[in-house]
Amino acid sequence: MDNNKPHSIKPATFQPPTEPVGRQRRPLRPLLIGVVMLLVALLFGLWFVLTATAIKIQTEPQAEHLQVKGGLVLPLGGNFLLRPGAYTVHASTPGYHDLEAPLQVVAEGETLFQFSLEKLPGYLTVSSSPPEAQVILQDTSHGYTPLNALELNAGSYSYLIRAPRYQEATGQVEIEGLGRQQRLHVALDPLWADVTLQSVPSGATLTVDGEPVGQTSDSGITAEIMPGKHVLGLSLPGYEDWAYSIITEANTAQTLPPVKLQRRYATLNVTSKPAGARVMVNGEYQGLSPLAVELRPDVPVEITLSKAGYANTVRTVSVASGAEESLSATMQPVVGEVLVRTVPADALLYIDGILRGRANQTVQLTATAHRFEIKKSGYATVTRTVTPRGGYQQQLDVRLLTDREAYLARFPETVETSTGDKLIRIEPGSFSMGSPRRAQGRQANEVQRDIKLTRMYYLATTEVTNAAFRQFRAEHSSGIVQRTTLDNDNYPVARVSWDDAIAFCNWLSKRDGLPEAYRNGKLITPVNTGYRLPTEAEWVWAARYSAGREERQYAWGNTMPPTGRAGNYADISAQGVVDKTLSSYNDGYVAAAPVGKFDPNPTGLFDLGGNVSEWMNDHYSVEVSTSVETDPLGIGSGKLHTIRGASWRHGRITELRLVYRDSGAEGRDDVGFRLARFAEAAQ
Repeated sequence: MDNNKPHSIKPATFQPPTEPVGRQRRPLRPLLIGVVMLLVALLFGLWFVLTATAIKIQTEPQAEHLQVKGGLVLPLGGNFLLRPGAYTVHASTPGYHDLEAPLQVVAEGETLFQFSLEKLPGYLTVSSSPPEAQVILQDTSHGYTPLNALELNAGSYSYLIRAPRYQEATGQVEIEGLGRQQRLHVALDPLWADVTLQSVPSGATLTVDGEPVGQTSDSGITAEIMPGKHVLGLSLPGYEDWAYSIITEANTAQTLPPVKLQRRYATLNVTSKPAGARVMVNGEYQGLSPLAVELRPDVPVEITLSKAGYANTVRTVSVASGAEESLSATMQPVVGEVLVRTVPADALLYIDGILRGRANQTVQLTATAHRFEIKKSGYATVTRTVTPRGGYQQQLDVRLLTDREAYLARFPETVETSTGDKLIRIEPGSFSMGSPRRAQGRQANEVQRDIKLTRMYYLATTEVTNAAFRQFRAEHSSGIVQRTTLDNDNYPVARVSWDDAIAFCNWLSKRDGLPEAYRNGKLITPVNTGYRLPTEAEWVWAARYSAGREERQYAWGNTMPPTGRAGNYADISAQGVVDKTLSSYNDGYVAAAPVGKFDPNPTGLFDLGGNVSEWMNDHYSVEVSTSVETDPLGIGSGKLHTIRGASWRHGRITELRLVYRDSGAEGRDDVGFRLARFAEAAQ
């Protein structure tokens, strides 16, 4: 076999295989297969129909395209035939978002399913006049106009459009959505008011609340003014400023009447030497120099300057409108003479604080008020204000008081209460109170004591009357003694206890504007200037020693028996009323008598003996002191209080003596009281 020669391929004859006899295959029939397949399809369709549910799907709005996916879906007359299971609904329509929603079919479950399609957003374009206004939708700011194609979901929106100096605009806008374009244009109303005014002359500067706005022209000026109360002003050189209060409302125009400006006053600055001169313009007082005076412009006026001690200066001036000028004047003094005469003659004279030498001299001074002081050691300084008069000599006579005299001069010699009681000033002193052991009629309680009074006091000249006491206690009665009354208004009050007496003192102090002297039944210490009962030492000093004038044994003098108008004692008129009487003395009264009816002592005090005995401030005591007692007030406590002075019941020598001491706890028909008080508070 030649391997290098090509081989030819030849077809072989086909010989089918030989089948055994009796086993031949019959061919399938196409018709039969078709029948079977149809039968299967019918059975499946029957099964699907019997197991599926007719589902109706609705959309709002109605979808243009509706499809259900997720298995075998058989559309049937607008419904869908679906077996139980999960599906997806697809729906779409122009202007709405596509819907893709799950659908769960349950055997014997719901057959109606509803779906809502969501609108596409809308687009809002906002414009305003004026532009640049802020846009607020549903309380959210979206910027400033113009706003283009603002994307908003469909719905109702509240809007607020605002711009400076304009009224806010509010409202509602309905966004249709569906991708549609909408426009909103808002014209804002002005918030200001147009105020127009003219000035005569024109060219004045207009201000609103102090801020310049512009100048008036012949046709006026219009200012845009915000609502509220404002002050308009016009100013123009040479004219008075004009001001006007106005209330404006938004977008409500006002036109004011033309304003006629007044020419500005001229100013004149007036000075003088010396300063403090009275400035008069055409006879009308303007003030004291230096002074700026406003004058009517370009009008001559008379300026008069006057000052005490100087001659008047008169000038006539005229000042242009708005101008400021000065007027200065040196005033000529007017001189007067004062002749000063003093006692003592060697006192020193000070004028306006400057020593001018001995007081007895003639001085020349300007005719104005000057302060004169006359001084000398040991004497109280005297100060006088003197105004000399030109061409006339005045005389100043001064008598200097010693320091003691000046001190006493501070206090009046007498004072009077609102009830009419008169009190006399008593100067203090030193004395002996009581009586020597061998003195005739001496009692055991008349122990001698050395006393020093240092405070000046006042003592009533008479005893308190019924009329005075009844101003305090209207129902009081002093009673009757054997058909003789003690109750006349001008009789001394009687039948009052010590407590009644001090209650009256406190009442009268309060009434007369003085401090109350007693508190809780005791004298307040240090003792103030309120009304009180006299201390025993004060009474003895005024009664027995007549405050240093003379010493007396009895209230009327030093001899017995009493004569004349010595006092109201137990005299022959009182026989049958009292046990012991003065058989040779007749005072004319059975019991009490009017106060001040008899002669006073040298100090001017009445009834220190006779009429009624008197309550003292002191508690009763017989204690002995070996040292000098200064301003004694008595012991601090006790049931009894001291009583001094004879009464209308007394006729024995022992009782008539001024050293006689008595005591008591209750009121009696022959015991009353008189007032006392210090001249000044304790130092």
